[in-house]
Amino acid sequence: MDEGRLVRTTPVSITGIDGDCFEHERIPFVSQPAEWAPEMLAAAAALTLELARALLPQGLQLKDATPANVLFRGAQPVFVDLPSIVARERGGCLWNARHQFETTFLLPLIASVETGLAIASTLADPVAGLSHEALARILGARRWLKPRLWRTVALPAALAARAAAGAGSRGALKAASDEQARFILDRSFTGLLREVHRWSGRLAAGRSHWQAYTTARQHYGNADLDAKRAFVTAVMDDTRPRTVLDIGANTGEFSEIAARHAEVVAMDSDERSVAAIFARARASSPTILPLVGNFGRPTPATGWRNRESDAFLARAADRFDLVLMLAVVHHLRVTGGVPVAEQFEAVAGLTRRHLLVEFVPVTDPMFAAIARGREPLYADCERAAFEAALNERFQIDWSGELSNGRVLYLASRRAA
Repeated sequence: MDEGRLVRTTPVSITGIDGDCFEHERIPFVSQPAEWAPEMLAAAAALTLELARALLPQGLQLKDATPANVLFRGAQPVFVDLPSIVARERGGCLWNARHQFETTFLLPLIASVETGLAIASTLADPVAGLSHEALARILGARRWLKPRLWRTVALPAALAARAAAGAGSRGALKAASDEQARFILDRSFTGLLREVHRWSGRLAAGRSHWQAYTTARQHYGNADLDAKRAFVTAVMDDTRPRTVLDIGANTGEFSEIAARHAEVVAMDSDERSVAAIFARARASSPTILPLVGNFGRPTPATGWRNRESDAFLARAADRFDLVLMLAVVHHLRVTGGVPVAEQFEAVAGLTRRHLLVEFVPVTDPMFAAIARGREPLYADCERAAFEAALNERFQIDWSGELSNGRVLYLASRRAA
């Protein structure tokens, strides 16, 4: 708890309730594993294994091992499911949660490295994850050709099929002494941790178009970039937000400016861009929580009766002092098909105070690149229509026009 890796928990007394009661610290923003970059999943896996090792000398163990037990406080993973810590049977040398750990942590990492399969697709259900059999089918013959895949995917999948056919079973294995059992379990956790690091070390090789966007944006001159940075910095200094949502954060350049004052949730649909934000946040901006998500198709409510995990919009509702929408409205309009007025309507439900938004004219080369000759279809992206839609839910406080025709607006939310 002192290191911040286990949610701080204190005993409390509640009138009318017998027995032990506990209160946990509030984590700034609740994320879902399907919203993580693979590197975040690897960090959560390492935390889970390190905790499992630390519990051994105390006669305790984790009865389950799923990413749903972990949240992020900024860029730091925090284990939050204390009821999953239970007494360990003396002499028992098998970790009953190992299979779940593999299907919800290790196999999604392998799938990301070997196939590029997004974490959002493998951890839509963070308790079940990706089975050995399903990954074996995805990998095909490749699972038998690579020794590491043969051991971690192919053989377990074959044994699972054999077990499903009813071919043999065995009871719980016990060591000759509890000391020996702890040694075996410790070796098991160490081996899994080594495997997580080995696969996560291969994630950095992946790269995307949008991850390289920050260094390749030819539509911005140096003067315009400096002016944009200065505008964002001035807004942060003037408004002093405590919480910021950066929609379409890309690799987090402006999230990092916001993080000088605030806790930031940096959201982008590109998994590799979010991974880049996470890597830098762990090193220098720990108050940034990067999430993979498409604001045009935000994470829905999930679980039994859609009540186990809230939708992103429910978690973010009225949660932020400032929302950033920098060079993203035109993407949501053209690629996502979301009218500009609808975007501002949605954002008004997320910010308590301000919106900082960038207008991109239809003549902009990036607009033309995604519209592909269909610019006349997007009349609400003309400046007058854009400002009219913004004024419906916000009052424009400041504006600043760049030499490339883009305009930055700071706006205050109107009363509902």
